[in-house]
Amino acid sequence: MFKLGVLGKDIGYSLSPKIHLAFAKQLNYPIEYLIYDVDKDPISFISNFFSEGGFGLNITKPYKNIVAHEFNSDLESVNCIYEKGLKAKSTDGIGLVNDLKSRNIDYKNMNILVYGLGGAANSILRTISTCKKIYITNRTLNKITNITKKRNNLLQYNGEDVDLIINCASSLDLNTLKDFEHFSLKQDGHIYDINYANTTNLNLKTLADSKNVNFHNGAGMLVEQAAECFHLWFNEKPNTNEVKTQLNEGF
Repeated sequence: MFKLGVLGKDIGYSLSPKIHLAFAKQLNYPIEYLIYDVDKDPISFISNFFSEGGFGLNITKPYKNIVAHEFNSDLESVNCIYEKGLKAKSTDGIGLVNDLKSRNIDYKNMNILVYGLGGAANSILRTISTCKKIYITNRTLNKITNITKKRNNLLQYNGEDVDLIINCASSLDLNTLKDFEHFSLKQDGHIYDINYANTTNLNLKTLADSKNVNFHNGAGMLVEQAAECFHLWFNEKPNTNEVKTQLNEGF
């Protein structure tokens, strides 16, 4: 039995167990996959998890950045620990890109606005770097300034027309929603909320409907990034289409 799980805080809603159990059934792997909801000290938990026979672990909010720093990674965010605790990586970016491809969204030929600069956004910004232009914005101006200094391919958003808006913020207050209303999204554009089962889905879908543009929640990205993690653990990549269909029926 391979011992797996997801580590985070206030994550009882997580769909990761359902997804990975479906993958394991596909590829005939005996796994245990549990939710580990931990209030503090994630590094001690990780050390104990692998010393007690853990095989692989997913990391989610709010610990992605903390774990990245602990592993001396050049990444600013990590969502997967593999090789029995020896290596760490983020699959969020490739998970998003693979879901965009499955929806026939040609992100490489788009101008993209990314809202929110924590956690998964770091991985996403690296992975979509081949698109036309990447604009960023955030509730905290300092974050925008710091990241544009580090990465010269990122531009601070100032009202330019975009084809795709990617929301990486886990919650949106009323002032932020007003900002979204004023973002300039082209006709037939897309709003992609990386959250799932979250009130941001409802708010942004309502906004997308009012603008007559396309809306996508993060369930597809969740499945795709999970498949990349499964591949890191077992060197086999599951088929995501069936699992994505099952999840989307619940949204």
